[in-house]
Amino acid sequence: MTGRQTTDARDLSRGMIGKGSEATGLRVRDAIRRSGLKQRKIASVIGIDETKLSKALSGRRRFTADELLGVATATGVTVRWLLGDESQVSALPPNSAAAAAGDDDANPKRTIAEAAWTLFGRYGFDAVRIADIAAASGVSAPSIHYYFGNKSELFDAALDYSVKLAFDRQIAWLDDIADPAQRLERLLKLQSPLGRTERGEWSIWLQTWSRMALDGSTLSNYPLSYERWSRTVQTTLEDGQRTGCFRAGDPRVMADELTSLLDGLGIKVLTGVMDAEIFSQRLRSYLDRAIMLPHNPPPSTATSADRLKESS
Repeated sequence: MTGRQTTDARDLSRGMIGKGSEATGLRVRDAIRRSGLKQRKIASVIGIDETKLSKALSGRRRFTADELLGVATATGVTVRWLLGDESQVSALPPNSAAAAAGDDDANPKRTIAEAAWTLFGRYGFDAVRIADIAAASGVSAPSIHYYFGNKSELFDAALDYSVKLAFDRQIAWLDDIADPAQRLERLLKLQSPLGRTERGEWSIWLQTWSRMALDGSTLSNYPLSYERWSRTVQTTLEDGQRTGCFRAGDPRVMADELTSLLDGLGIKVLTGVMDAEIFSQRLRSYLDRAIMLPHNPPPSTATSADRLKESS
């Protein structure tokens, strides 16, 4: 194992972000300032004390992946922006916006969208009322209508939030993984409906697919987000083919097959047709049979099902 590979494995196990700590700290500080939140609140949200946060903000301590995710979610920016737009592990969105600087409406709109995301994901679009979202977000129903024309626009905002959560998670947890096999395994784990947040995202996505299948659907932007996810998988497969750890083949076709399998298995888990252990076994079997070269087994041979079941 090379020195670089050793470093990657160590950083992965600790969940540390390897970009310039000082530059990242400055961006986190800027995001906190724009959000109007106190550092004490941010520290509480991401689960560390203020002393550790201060050290990270000054560059004397690196943020962990989970901490950057917490900062991005609390302040409304993306993890890619916090890292200086340097990460290459995820395909760029069609319109890459860094942060909503100067938007006085950003905070209440984001609070409402997050409340809508939680309620839609738990109870479904039809069962949730505007009054429910207003109560959950701590605003009045007229305030909801000030920012969103109707419930469909709220669902669109919830979908955008789901997409942000998924790609923030990918950037935070994949950026330091150089080995394509490790990166693909982690990518699939992050996108699996096995954690609490991920199940909420999958519920929103499943409702989105159902609505898109109906006549008159207005969810025209979602296919672009899905294409971005597919390109992320395809890029990882291309990297693995170049380094000789993945089988040869058309990476676009392989990405389509792999994402389709993940979608189908994920729906079975979400609806209770399949349990998490079988989900992990089926996905692992496909990777070994169709993606991995026989001479390059997964990085760790023990409890592969458990690796895919872990929540990030």
